Amino acid sequence: MKRFIVVFALLAGLLMILAGCMSETKEATVSEANTQPEAVTKTVATAVPEGIPVLMYHKIGPDEDNDAVIREDLFRAQMKLLHDKGFNPITMEQLNEYVRHGTAVPVKPVVLTFDDGYADTYSIVYPVLKEYGFAATVYVNPGDVGTRLTWEQIKEMKDGGVTIASHGYDHVRMNELSNSDQLANIVKAQLALKEKLDIDNQWFCYPYGRENEYSQKAAADNGILLAVTMNPGWVHKGDNPYALHRIWIGNAVDLAHFEERITTEDYADL
Repeated sequence: MKRFIVVFALLAGLLMILAGCMSETKEATVSEANTQPEAVTKTVATAVPEGIPVLMYHKIGPDEDNDAVIREDLFRAQMKLLHDKGFNPITMEQLNEYVRHGTAVPVKPVVLTFDDGYADTYSIVYPVLKEYGFAATVYVNPGDVGTRLTWEQIKEMKDGGVTIASHGYDHVRMNELSNSDQLANIVKAQLALKEKLDIDNQWFCYPYGRENEYSQKAAADNGILLAVTMNPGWVHKGDNPYALHRIWIGNAVDLAHFEERITTEDYADL
């Protein structure tokens, strides 16, 4: 009997020790949990700017004598400048809300647009956009897909967050077409983007920047909310959404002139 009491006492003591350890562990776990740093969410201030620069790029490559082209090193330097100076590339949706309703956008806004769907848009531009997390819009001619970009590459960019939009079915001057041909061209491009990418496209870029009153009407009647030209200047709230201005960027625009173009509307005409 005495031996049984001793064994029972030992077991009871052991259970008390274990219970104390478990309590300390639980308290330590709770304490550690309470001291874990909270996740920090980066917030970007917003405002309604006086104007927004919409940048217009074409081909990225080594042809220094062609101002429709920009060297890769200069393009990369421009994107780095945007990042380092705190500029915020915004989407077409954000630009549309600003133009039509004066909606606030992230401070220091800029819009990046790339015309024609060159192969380097996928091989050079797209990786840089991903590196910096920049929003951008690529205007493609569905009738020319396969000669520069493939539908697979375009879809990959779309799935990666790049906005794919219409540059007309093929690269023709809208203002030189009849009204019926303009309408057919715009509609054909819309249908191709829907078929190939499942896009209900809302954004348009006039080839060569050429348009007229009917071009704007045909775009508006077929689901387009914003259309851009090649007319120089910034975009403002209340502007005609079917004739938005853009800022040409090519080899002649060195880094100093680039910064001027994104910080002041009264930039030098090179």
